[in-house]
Order: sequence, then C-alpha cells, then structure tokens
Amino acid sequence: MGLWRTHYLIPERSFASAAQTEVFDLPLVGVLSDIMLEIYAQSGNINADIFLADILTKIEVIGDGSTVIKSFTGKECQALAAYNDGRMPPDKELSPSGGCWGYFPIYFGRYPGDQMYALNCGNWNSLQLRLTYALTAGGTINTSGFMSTGAKITAWGHYAPVAAGFAPKGYIKSEEKHVWTTAATTNYDFDLARDYPYRRLMLVDNTLNSHVRHAFNKVTVNVNQGATKPIDRLDGDDLVHEMGLQFGMFQHTKRYYQALCNAATTFYTPIRWKVNVNPVGSGAYGAAYCGTLDPKNITVQGTGGAEPGWVQITSYGYCPHGCVIFDLEKLSGGLTGPAAMLTAWNARHTDDIDLEIYAYYANYSCAYVLEQYV
Repeated sequence: MGLWRTHYLIPERSFASAAQTEVFDLPLVGVLSDIMLEIYAQSGNINADIFLADILTKIEVIGDGSTVIKSFTGKECQALAAYNDGRMPPDKELSPSGGCWGYFPIYFGRYPGDQMYALNCGNWNSLQLRLTYALTAGGTINTSGFMSTGAKITAWGHYAPVAAGFAPKGYIKSEEKHVWTTAATTNYDFDLARDYPYRRLMLVDNTLNSHVRHAFNKVTVNVNQGATKPIDRLDGDDLVHEMGLQFGMFQHTKRYYQALCNAATTFYTPIRWKVNVNPVGSGAYGAAYCGTLDPKNITVQGTGGAEPGWVQITSYGYCPHGCVIFDLEKLSGGLTGPAAMLTAWNARHTDDIDLEIYAYYANYSCAYVLEQYV
C-alpha cells in the first residue's frame, strides 16, 4: 500500500538576495520520493552562453548537518534528470525581458513514487535543502544574467505520510566527487568510492565551445589493477554516440536575443552534441537559417535588417549540459544495488576501482558525479 501526496516544501517565495546560500528545512517524518525545484527569473540575458541552470552553482540535500545525500550543480542536476527521464526538464527560457522558468528534478529513488528507494525522513534528526546561487551579472535587461527583482523559488515533491504503510530499503545518493581542469594530452586517474554500490557514473565537460570527446578522449574503468576493465579506452567519439544509442536524442528550446538580426551569430545550447537545429525568428528577424552546425555550437542569421530581435532555437542531439553517463542499472537489465554493479561491471563497491581518463586538449573544466544506492 502507499499514498503519495504532492507536497509543497517551499511555497513560491522571493530570492533572499542576488547571490548567496539559502537553507530550507525538510520534513523529519514520512517518506520523500523527490523534489521538483522551480526557479523563476526575468531574463536580462543577451549572451547565448548563460542558462537558468548556470545560476545554481550548488544544490545540496544534507542530513544531520554533514551527511551528503545530494550535492551537484544545477547543470549536473538537469543532466542526471534527463538521462533518468529520457527528456530534458521542461525549462521555458525567453529573452530578452522575458519570464524564464527552470526545473531541477531531485530524485531520491529511481523515479517519482518509487517505494523501494526514497528518503525516509524519520531516519534523520535534521534534513536541509541548501541552494547556492548567483542571479545577476549586470542585472538589467540587455545585460548578461537574470534579474534578482521578482525572482522566485518554489519546491514541491511526492511525499508519503507516516501512515503510508511502507518503508523504502534505502535512497539514491548523488554527489559531484571531483573537479579538475585538463592539461593537454594528459592522463588522469581517479580512485572511486568504496562505501556504497554504484548506480551511475557521469562525466561532465563544463566548458562551452568545446567538444565533449576531447575532454574524455579515452575512458577506462579499471577494476582491481586490471583484473577486469568493463570500459577499456573507450574513444571519445564512440562514447558520445553510445549515449545516442542508449538514451536516444534530447531536445531543448530557448529564445535568444540578437543585437543585429542580419548578422551571423554563434549560439550555444544545453545540448552539447547537436545533430539538428530548428531556428524560428521574430518579425524583425525575418527568415532564420543556420549557417554552421557544429556539435558544440551553431551559427544563425536572419534575413531582417540591422536591428535587434530574437530567434527561438530548438536543438536536438546528445550530451545534455556536456555530460556522458555510464548507467549500471540500465546495463544490468534493471537490477539495483550490488546486483546491478556485479552484473554490469563484474565488480563490487569494495573493489579497487579506478576511473582513467585521457584528455586531448587543455583548459577544459571537468567533473565526475557518482550515484550510489545507500
């Protein structure tokens, strides 16, 4: 049995300031399946490389003051959700002078309403949602960033009260474990955690106008000093296309401001390996066409005059927010816990597991995120 209720954890409220860390208390009874975090802000964004996901530099769910349950950036949160749900979160970003909504799903289970994995709030003496954000970089219309005036936070989730009659076996922990900046033609070796079984390992290339394949030119997962290598020097190009084979194509739509409608302008989208785009211009923009389609960026130009306008771009492709993922749950045919890890990688979380990455280019800002069954 069970009963999930839609429960507001943060009713719509204004941001406390343009930039800070805010702390919100979560329930200490019942079971929480997920949190849907909604950010609303008015766009002052004329730059194509700033998204609502960028303003959330850290999203954390912390238990008893120091235990990490969730810890990732806004972009990592959205990428995990995209790989989980098979679609990008339903952001609505308008620019300039438009209201923008960004959505950040935080799952404590495999999906909303999962009774096997969820956050049992009664197991904690304190539970907090911590949001670190920076809204503005200029702060007025026609400058970069999002305005703090009128910006709001809302959070709701699927919550089961104490009388729901079930207790989850655990929850899914998600944490950004390490960040680094690449040096050219350099090998990196990271010792992975040994505390809990793995669910998913996600690699993140945070550098716009970069090819994901160059940040992760060769990837190896090495178990027990070469006893087994479930991933063995997987080429970056093949890694990207493996994402398409396993997870299909993602779609994202955003409206961009352009100072001169008739000038070729380069834009970026959260879909970091683009295979197709559909630009649609405003009245002043005229017909919109794509001059260059590169996996990492696009060049769009209108047939209008030398005046400002906007173009709405829908992009299709792989690697949401520059992320690629190894999904052990998927590779094991839907198993969970130690069984998923053993079936997918022939490994246990207590083994000596190394993540080995060869980076081709310098100055790429990278990270890896580990999801585990706790």
